[in-house]
Amino acid sequence: MWLRWSLDPWLIGGVAIAAFLYARGVRGLAGRVRGFPRRRVAAFAAAIALLIVALASPIDAIGHLLLWVHMVQHWLLIMVVAPLLLIASPGLPVLRGLPATLRRGVCGPFLASPGVRRAFTALVHPASGWTALSLSMWIWHIPALYQLALESGWVHRVEHASFLAAGILFWWPIVSPWPWRRRWPAIALVAYVLTADLQGTVFAALLCFADAPIYASYESTSPALGLSALRDQRIAGAFMWMASQAILLPVAGALALTAVGRARRDRAPLAARRERPRLRARAEQRFDLLRVRGIGSVLRSRAAREWLRWVLLVCAAAVAVDGFIGPSDAPSNLAGTLPWTHWRGIVVVLLLVSANVACMTCPLIAPRRLLRRFISPPFAFPRPLRNKWLAATLVVAWLVSYEAFDFWASPLATAWIIVGYFVAAFLVDTLFAGGSFCKWVCPIGQLNMSLSLVAPLSVAVRATKTCDSCTTHECIRGAKLTVNGCDLELFQPRKRGNQDCTFCLDCADACPHSNVGILPQQIRRGLLDPSWGSSIGQIARRADIAALLAVLTGGAFANALAMTGPWLALADALAVRGWTLWIAEASLALAALASLAFVLPAFAAVVAARRSPQGFVEALAQGVHACVPIGAAMWAAHWLFHLGTSASTALPVVQRAAQDLGLSLLGEPEWSASCCGPVPSWLQPVQLLLLQGGFLVSAWIAFRAFGARRAYSWWAVLLILLSLGMWIVLQPMQMRGTAMP
Repeated sequence: MWLRWSLDPWLIGGVAIAAFLYARGVRGLAGRVRGFPRRRVAAFAAAIALLIVALASPIDAIGHLLLWVHMVQHWLLIMVVAPLLLIASPGLPVLRGLPATLRRGVCGPFLASPGVRRAFTALVHPASGWTALSLSMWIWHIPALYQLALESGWVHRVEHASFLAAGILFWWPIVSPWPWRRRWPAIALVAYVLTADLQGTVFAALLCFADAPIYASYESTSPALGLSALRDQRIAGAFMWMASQAILLPVAGALALTAVGRARRDRAPLAARRERPRLRARAEQRFDLLRVRGIGSVLRSRAAREWLRWVLLVCAAAVAVDGFIGPSDAPSNLAGTLPWTHWRGIVVVLLLVSANVACMTCPLIAPRRLLRRFISPPFAFPRPLRNKWLAATLVVAWLVSYEAFDFWASPLATAWIIVGYFVAAFLVDTLFAGGSFCKWVCPIGQLNMSLSLVAPLSVAVRATKTCDSCTTHECIRGAKLTVNGCDLELFQPRKRGNQDCTFCLDCADACPHSNVGILPQQIRRGLLDPSWGSSIGQIARRADIAALLAVLTGGAFANALAMTGPWLALADALAVRGWTLWIAEASLALAALASLAFVLPAFAAVVAARRSPQGFVEALAQGVHACVPIGAAMWAAHWLFHLGTSASTALPVVQRAAQDLGLSLLGEPEWSASCCGPVPSWLQPVQLLLLQGGFLVSAWIAFRAFGARRAYSWWAVLLILLSLGMWIVLQPMQMRGTAMP
């Protein structure tokens, strides 16, 4: 089946005639006539090849058995073949390829007729293209007509022809094939593209979130190929959602930038220049979380923050103790449930809606503060290790060993990890000054700080003029004996984004002008700003930070991928063939991480660097920064799955731990809650929207970093990551840390 090609004489004959006429007529045009470069010939060849792939390859045969393959076929015709044909501008070459008698005696007078010209102008009007695309998509996917197309070869050909024709009409106003001139302004075409994308998204969402299969015929064919009809339908919807937006949204962005560029060229910039001081003054009066009544007073209180850290330290100790002496069954133990299901999900939610609250409340800070009252660390952290290579290596080791040894299934292992973490932090902070463990070692802290690059809030100065006149710099040097400056050596006026910031708010405590707050941050500034950042330097030239961000982004997808049913089946298959299971899981995790974190980014950076004066490291660093939003979205989608399906599992283990302490206030353990619940109806839509949002932000950052001509290699990486993420979300997932495997 996967090797079956269809030699439809109508298709092969039509394609052969079109190719012959184009090849005959393009001689003397390509590369010689202005407006007809040789790339138009390449576009025509690509369109013909993809047309054959869509209609004659195994895609056509398998499309009768799997809905998602049928959607791939439709997408190729509308979103790929149609625009490529228009880019090739086949009108004049095909006309020149006709015999002279036919061209002059029949086609010439017909095309020159005023009625024909008026009808053609109306046909390629944007309203016609938008309507044709909408009608073809909705009408042909009515279940009765869809089933008829599957059963009748002629109806199926008409369906494909209508999709291709609708695609050509839709893309005509955008591409404007030579020698046609665009009639609508670019800004109007932005709405044209976005509204078309919106209705496509609605249709894709209907497929993704329907409770039952829409097309009955696939209920008997999809299971034969290893998919249920409902899962096949959801994969089809996810593909249409992702693949269509991967084409339409960059086109809309390019049209918008074209419109903005023209508007800027046409207007004088004097008024904008005069408004800059006023805009800056307004910017210095932004929202500040520290000034919000209630939560602001708590965050400003040094005692309240310390108290919260000590409370969490006690909680961490309780989890570790239960891991050592409690039940060995993970769903019955605090150490087997709370860290892996609840803590991670809560952390990622807080990161995305606020800031790096996890590091702000870190229980490791409390003992360090107490220790520093009695012991002054004798050493500075070794200069060769003042980079992110150690942290990146620890993250890789953690991701691989997590899959190989199933730490989430062993309360004892979790307890030792907690103890080891505190011991490592104690040793580093006893020997080395500042926040060395947080800045250079802690892999959890690196994850939190890196994800907070896309958080909405950042610790920053309220008014830059106040800092310009300050000469004492207490924010970094400290004030008095009891108020530290920034242990991570971040000078607030020159701080760049949230990288390396633990949100401890020591700088806010030390500032005598009360000029430090938690303010809204510009994601673009934290990810793209080429200027020098305090304690960080120029991120675009730091390969160590690029490696860390690449590992964390690739690790988001590799870690979630290892939970899917197909991945677990592959690991079991390797174990059956003689591999030790932990070696198989470690090898697969390492292979996935290497591919996603190193191979893909390196390839994109090589391509981007060839087309620019940037070196490889700079292209890699900027591109990896652009991938951070989609990586954060994958971490969020993954951990929300655990929290959304297993939030209730905290109740029985807490009840059991309370009973062990002789406390009966919480009642008998509800062990039925230790098994994960059904996947909530809201979860998959939220996961897909998170991935879509991360993709869009990443694509925008890549465009701003490289421009349209050099960003395509990174857009390809983002598209691969988005496709993988959506596939992961739609797979059956392993319910880790619960009573259900």
